[in-house]
Amino acid sequence: MSVTTKKKPANGLRVQAIQAARQAAPLAKTVPLAQLAALQAQQAAQQAVPLARTAGTSIRHGADDAVAWATPKVDAARSWAAPQLEHSARAISESLAPMISSALISAAHKIEVPKRKSPHRRWLLAGSMMLATAAGLAAAFAMRVRQQTEAFSGASAVGSTAEPGPDGARNEAGTGIESAADDGPDPDMNGHPTIT
Repeated sequence: MSVTTKKKPANGLRVQAIQAARQAAPLAKTVPLAQLAALQAQQAAQQAVPLARTAGTSIRHGADDAVAWATPKVDAARSWAAPQLEHSARAISESLAPMISSALISAAHKIEVPKRKSPHRRWLLAGSMMLATAAGLAAAFAMRVRQQTEAFSGASAVGSTAEPGPDGARNEAGTGIESAADDGPDPDMNGHPTIT
């Protein structure tokens, strides 16, 4: 029920006020004015107390009715919204989130500053290659010289025309240098044929 239906119309209060004034007029002659005002205030308060009680009760009933009406509708809305939110969250985490993640990762790779190779490393690599080439050339040169010296010493031993001298030493042809007979290594020389 509404609060306005319990309320008395304004004309009813006006009529009551007129009646109270008519009753107060004969009393006014005998009772002092202050007592009359107190009496009227008391009567008005007595009339207001039941009105306030009925107004509070009707407001409470109205609020209870509103809660009773709204509760099933709110529960229905919540029971519909909860699965919808859960479905949306799954769809976002399974389809949209990986796309956003991969887009962010590719953007990060695009804006990242490329790592530059240090120039010291290039010089170190070039220097080591040159050193290896020089070592290879030196080894090839040493082998070539060794082959030539072996070939030269072998050719001079084969092609020599040494003649034995008076004391059994050979004399190289045209040089006047005598060479000792080659009997192999001397046991006193630790396997070396001559002192060098």
